[in-house]
Amino acid sequence: MKQEKEIETTTLTPYLPEHRHMLSQFYLPDTQTLFSALPKESLKYCREDCDRHPIVILAEGIPVGFFVLHIGENITPFTNDKKAILLRGFLVDQKHQGKGIAKKALQILPEFAKGIFPNKDSIVLAVDVSNVIAKTLYTRSGYQGTGIQKEGRSGLMEIMEYRLDTMNKDMEEGTK
Repeated sequence: MKQEKEIETTTLTPYLPEHRHMLSQFYLPDTQTLFSALPKESLKYCREDCDRHPIVILAEGIPVGFFVLHIGENITPFTNDKKAILLRGFLVDQKHQGKGIAKKALQILPEFAKGIFPNKDSIVLAVDVSNVIAKTLYTRSGYQGTGIQKEGRSGLMEIMEYRLDTMNKDMEEGTK
């Protein structure tokens, strides 16, 4: 099996209108749209709720992924922690999957999120129990199950959390 070359530079940036055209061309197979909305749908919710912050994943400067960082009152179905950020709609366009982009994006996300929201101390997400690939990726990226499960649009979801207040310790341990 041919190994895909890993993308060298993965960066995160707040969504800008010039990203719209490329994001509108993102595609996910039906097996993945069960778990994540495409950027067009997520951006509509962001326009309606100023606590939703759309973020673009860039590989070599080109939009290849997308997610939303959600703060405020409307994240209470997932957590009661007022100092949490909810990670929503995390995806990498199908033609860029398998290159390590999602993994790299999740590795740089904690520092990026802390830069935008310095007063927050965790990132929380809901992953469908049946989405084994995503759950494995989140676990390998430092997210831990909270033991809380919720019913979602496509079945049971598990709430996972990444503690930003332990981020520096984890990063130091990772360099040993």
